[in-house]
Amino acid sequence: MTEKTKIVLEAVKRFPSLPTRTIARYILENHGDLWEGSLERIRSAVRNRRGTNGEHTRETIPLIIPADNVRLPQTWKRERKHYDLSPGLWLLLPDVHVPFHDMKAVESAVSYGKSQKVDGIVFTGDTQDCASISFWVSQRKRDFDREVEIFIDFLDFIQYEFAKQKKVYMIGNHEYRLPRMYQTKVPELMGLPLLAMDAVLNLEGRGYEYLDYLQLVMAGELPILHGHELGRGVSTVVNPARGLMLKTKSHAMCAHFHRTSEHSDRSIRDKLLTTWSMGCLCDLSPDYHAYGNNWNWGFALVNVEKGGNFEVENKRILPNGKVV
Repeated sequence: MTEKTKIVLEAVKRFPSLPTRTIARYILENHGDLWEGSLERIRSAVRNRRGTNGEHTRETIPLIIPADNVRLPQTWKRERKHYDLSPGLWLLLPDVHVPFHDMKAVESAVSYGKSQKVDGIVFTGDTQDCASISFWVSQRKRDFDREVEIFIDFLDFIQYEFAKQKKVYMIGNHEYRLPRMYQTKVPELMGLPLLAMDAVLNLEGRGYEYLDYLQLVMAGELPILHGHELGRGVSTVVNPARGLMLKTKSHAMCAHFHRTSEHSDRSIRDKLLTTWSMGCLCDLSPDYHAYGNNWNWGFALVNVEKGGNFEVENKRILPNGKVV
C-alpha cells in the first residue's frame, strides 16, 4: 500500500460523515505536496476509496468501514496544581510594574514588612511590566534590555532588604507578554530554556519559587490569584472584592485591579466568606490610563497558621507614604 493510499484511507476512516471535498481539502492542507497541490486529484482518490467514483470502483474497491475498536482520544487537559505557602507571616507585594514602580510606595511596603519581621515575600503578579514587548501603542522608546537591567536592580534591592526570607514569584498578565510574543512572532523559540524569563533573571539562583502561569497560591485556606485569570467583569461590580466573591464563591484575594477593597458574605450554612483585592505599588497615572482610574497604593500581610487558618491585613499607602 502506497503512502498516498494510507493517507486517504486514514482520512476517510477518521471523517466518515464529512463530504468528499471537505476531506480532500483536509488532505491538501496536510499532504498536498504528494498530489502536487491538486485538489481534484485528491478528491478523485477519496471518491475511489469511498466507492463513489463510478460503477468500476464500487465493484473493485471494498467499502471502508470504520474500525470497531474506536477508543477515546487522549486529552490535552493539564492538571493544575496549586502552591502552598508554608506557615508564617507573608508580605504580599502586588503590581509593582517595574520600571514604572513608585519608589515611595515600594519603600513604604518594604519598610512595613521588615518592621513586622515577615517570614516570606509573595510577588502577586505584574512585578515586571514588560512594556517594551507589549502590543499596545506607546510614546516611549522600546528598550526591553534596559527594562530587564532595571528589574535585576530591583531584585538586588529585595535581596538586600530580605536576605533570609522565602520568596515566591507569581506570573501576571504582564509577565506573560514575553511567551505571548514568542507565540505570535517567533514561535520557533517557544520552549527554549535559556530564553525563559526565570532563566534570564536567575530566579532559581536567587532562591525564588517561580510559579507556573495561572498557578494558584494557597495561604492556608485562602486562595491567592493575580486577578486576570477570572476574566472581565470583576472590577465593575461595586468593587473588585465584590466581583471576586461572585466569581470564586470562596475566601479569596487578588491583585491586578490596583484597588484596595474588601467584601464579606454569609453562606446558607452560616459560614462567613471574605474576599480582598489589593492596591498596587506602581505609577497611579500611567500614559494608558492617566486620570479617573480610582487606583490606590497598597499591599497585604497574610499570616498562615499550621491548621490552615489565616489572617489578612489589607493595607493602604497614603500619598505621603504612611501605611494605614
